[in-house]
Amino acid sequence: MRFLLIMTMLMSITLFAEIQKKSYSSGELKSETNYTSGKKSGISKGYYKNGKTKYEAQYKNNKREGLTKSYYKTGILKAEENYKDGSLNGISKKYYKSGKLKSDFNFESDLPVSGSKYTEDGKKADS
Repeated sequence: MRFLLIMTMLMSITLFAEIQKKSYSSGELKSETNYTSGKKSGISKGYYKNGKTKYEAQYKNNKREGLTKSYYKTGILKAEENYKDGSLNGISKKYYKSGKLKSDFNFESDLPVSGSKYTEDGKKADS
């Protein structure tokens, strides 16, 4: 009886919170995502086959919430985007492979409301 009670408690805990890991067919870690009650919740990370981080995203109730970062295979930052309730909201910055700023836009509900694009040498580009 005691064993059955412990097993039931453990099973109910795993239904509420777990980390799901996926791997490439070659065995390297591809992603790890936190779930609560079957929904993405907390940090989700993806990786390139070389082991470097591909992305880091925050989730709440299966929707992106907060800062999401993505990276080039070299490990250089590719983009920083802010989300609220699954929609782009706030500053979104994208970068060239060199690490220099490519664009910075302010979003509200997935729509850009202001911002600029830049050439790789740092000059404002025509939109």
